[in-house]
Amino acid sequence: MGATTVWSREEVAASILAGEHLVVYNSQLLRIPNRWLEAHPGGSLAILHFVGRDAADEIEAYHTDTTLKLITAFAIGRVELKDNVWAPLVPPIMTGWVRKPAVDGQSSTWVREATAQLSQVNTTVSPSSQILLVQRDDVSVNRSQPDLATLEPPPTDLSLTRQAQHSRAYKQLHKRIVDAGLYKTPYLTGYGPEVMRYLLLAGLAAYTYREGWFITSAVFLGLMWHQLVFSAHDLGHMGVTHNWTVDRLLSIFIADFIGGLSIGWWVEVRCRSQLFISLSQSFHRIIIFITVCYPSQLPFVRC
Repeated sequence: MGATTVWSREEVAASILAGEHLVVYNSQLLRIPNRWLEAHPGGSLAILHFVGRDAADEIEAYHTDTTLKLITAFAIGRVELKDNVWAPLVPPIMTGWVRKPAVDGQSSTWVREATAQLSQVNTTVSPSSQILLVQRDDVSVNRSQPDLATLEPPPTDLSLTRQAQHSRAYKQLHKRIVDAGLYKTPYLTGYGPEVMRYLLLAGLAAYTYREGWFITSAVFLGLMWHQLVFSAHDLGHMGVTHNWTVDRLLSIFIADFIGGLSIGWWVEVRCRSQLFISLSQSFHRIIIFITVCYPSQLPFVRC
């Protein structure tokens, strides 16, 4: 099938059950190869949780314009829309199903690592669209696999039309922010005072150390380390120059050489442990935060 092929919802579901990773992007159907799952800078989970769903808003929010131009290379066709909206499927991983290498090492097979529990009520605390996973004790023996019913989303009060309205409102807000230049870094007024603060604390730490006031020097040094992590945080998220190479080199200098924290480790853990799952079929938001010792989130303690 080529990039002009129109895929029905049933065809997309069948291909997903066959082990393919298909993601909808602005009515285009993207096939994500297995080799790219682990190579993806945001981790494989960011892709797996959007299999069978429209990920346009999330893709455009977290990728540069240059990257967005490359994404269409994965397109294998377009999808049939209902009232100009894609009716989402539930990604297999959200019901506990994952693909694992088979015994022969050449293929993969379905493994159920967790059991999905659906809400039996529809309340604010426990909406009907909620899916909770309970880890299975033994995942080694598994002869079943997900079916079409597994991919069908649970009921929700939020219609596809309403969800599309939310998406359009988000895009309009995003455009206003871009047009206002709010994503542009104010180097002089934004980071100028920060640099002056770092230099002041470093100078005070050095002066008090020379005078033999070691406890006072340690306090100033700790304050400097504490303040530096805010800039390291921004650089780690490529939020200063917006150039990966420049931001990463600056963050390595600040975090690794001055602060003693591996920025590469921090970025890796941060991306994998703060997985944001947006349930497009219900538009309820589930945020999973795995607590890790993050310097940028601890105001007075440094890990």
